[in-house]
Amino acid sequence: MTQTTPAPAVPAIADPVIQVRSVVVAFGGLLALKGIDLDVTRGERLAILGPNGAGKTTLFNVIAGDITPTDGTVAIKGRDCTFLPSRHRPRLGMARTYQKARSFDGLTIRENIYLALAGHRGRHWPLWRSPVDRRLDEEATEVAESVWLGDHLDTAAGELAHGQKRQLELGMAIATQPDVMLLDEPASGLSRGERERLVELLDSLAGEVTLLLIEHDMEVAFSLSQRVVVMADGAMVTAGTPEQIQSDPDVHEIYLGVEASS
Repeated sequence: MTQTTPAPAVPAIADPVIQVRSVVVAFGGLLALKGIDLDVTRGERLAILGPNGAGKTTLFNVIAGDITPTDGTVAIKGRDCTFLPSRHRPRLGMARTYQKARSFDGLTIRENIYLALAGHRGRHWPLWRSPVDRRLDEEATEVAESVWLGDHLDTAAGELAHGQKRQLELGMAIATQPDVMLLDEPASGLSRGERERLVELLDSLAGEVTLLLIEHDMEVAFSLSQRVVVMADGAMVTAGTPEQIQSDPDVHEIYLGVEASS
């Protein structure tokens, strides 16, 4: 691989929503992350790009609390969360999706979204439905419609096509009304029309919602992002606006050129 220019210094951001400092992740003798620094400000739309094995999902897993870093720190909204388990992240207003959609296959779309809503509000699956539970049912229906699943409310998640499962997982994340969303390849498996609706949906999020996404679909990534970070071999190579990244020759060699020729 051609030698690349060092990643630019992380700009100082007053009270960043996410602050990653000198994060290292080692799996045995393999360094998956090599001292990552990253600040993300409130309301920012940030895309993380790079070839397979670059460390993108590992970085997401560290921020989301699914992996504890070997070294370095992670702070969310000023709170040190380096050793805080992932189950506590939703209390900080964070939601994430995964490369492989996660849902309860034996439950319907309505029930999956209902559980996301109920869990966010500290409720449990009821033995009988109160007025509050009926309102949650109505909200679940609205969320399902927002991710184009309103016609499949009573379909079991296990019967959905891959793209529909991605839509359901996005709906479950949106249902918790997060102000920080981490989306791992949200457009994977979606048709062109579905990808266009995905961009429209994410563009409609409130301006204060912070969005981080990993995405191989360049059109989606550049449409949604204000800033792009490019990773390779566990390190941050460069960062800039979508226009700067598209015209960067090192990025073309590391990623865009590979993608374009595949």
